[in-house]
Amino acid sequence: MSSTRTAAKQRMITLVLDNSPEMAQRVVARARAEMPVYARLSATTIARSTESILERLARALLDSRPLHAEDLSALREFGETRARQGVSLADVQSGWRIAVREILAELTGAAHTGKVADRVLLESITDLLDLVDQASIAFSAAHREVEIAQARHDEQFRAEFTRALLLGTLGPAELQIRAQQLGLDTEGEYRAFRSRPDDDAASTVLQGITSRFSTVRGFVTTVDGDLAGFVENSTPTGSRLIAYGPATRLTELDRSFRLATRVLATAHLFGLSGPLDLDRVGLLPAIAADTELGAELAHRYLDPLGDGEAARTLIETAAQFLDAGMRVDATAERLTVHPNTVRYRLARFEELANTDLRSAGTALQVWWAIQHRRATTGYPAPSS
Repeated sequence: MSSTRTAAKQRMITLVLDNSPEMAQRVVARARAEMPVYARLSATTIARSTESILERLARALLDSRPLHAEDLSALREFGETRARQGVSLADVQSGWRIAVREILAELTGAAHTGKVADRVLLESITDLLDLVDQASIAFSAAHREVEIAQARHDEQFRAEFTRALLLGTLGPAELQIRAQQLGLDTEGEYRAFRSRPDDDAASTVLQGITSRFSTVRGFVTTVDGDLAGFVENSTPTGSRLIAYGPATRLTELDRSFRLATRVLATAHLFGLSGPLDLDRVGLLPAIAADTELGAELAHRYLDPLGDGEAARTLIETAAQFLDAGMRVDATAERLTVHPNTVRYRLARFEELANTDLRSAGTALQVWWAIQHRRATTGYPAPSS
């Protein structure tokens, strides 16, 4: 570039530098008018950082050089600051476009004022756009890094809150404060859930749960290696094995989680599929917990039948009979046998076990004995 063109370029850019305070004020005014997030920030603070960046771009343009390390560091700090202020990267880039348009307009005006040739103006604009790309990459990368760090911190905060809530280690005052910080309704009802990593549910539980319960998205953690968390009160759906506790307020969610834990243990013991809650498993958690009573009842009502194939047939018939509401015809239909065959098998069961299956109290004990045998031996298989 000739000395004449160089001098013309320097006069033009010097005019831009001289007007950088007014230019920054225009950028800030437009950004605050067009984007609510900027309206919440201090206009003075925004103008100061904006003016600094515009000056750095103009000085690099004046010296015909790329941005120095010091310039890039300042731009990274700008991106980090906006991220911490809660300004999204999209809004930062929108504000940046406003700034670029203003400096281009200022550059064009300075060229006309200084009677700079169009060729010099075009070369300067090309150089400026290269600098703009440099700057955009710097502040965008820094903004993303802060966003990632904040997301990890938020995720950790949510996970720690969820774990403390499920385990009942939060005091009432701290629970209220944290719940409000996370936007949870302390008067609402929620259900704790638990699922084991080796379940098929483990890989899909987050996607399935959070897509249905948007207001509690992310309230998932691990407890003793299991996937655990809570959702808004709703009827569980789907086919994955996820154990749910009853609906409670946040202050009692530890109780819901303890029951969800029992439901999950019961599901694995009896080979059940989910989702499951207390309504579905009924008394099975009690059977799973009181193995001594189950063993005694099995000894009393099932051992007298022996352990051969005939005994297995009698136990299966009794199990289906109890599951069918003690109706012979329904039992026969389940087993695809004649009703008289069912009557004969039940009579034989009662004879060997010295009991009456039509007595409600006795029927419950026999049912308990069969469920215990099912849990410990896998036979008889759960009825459909």
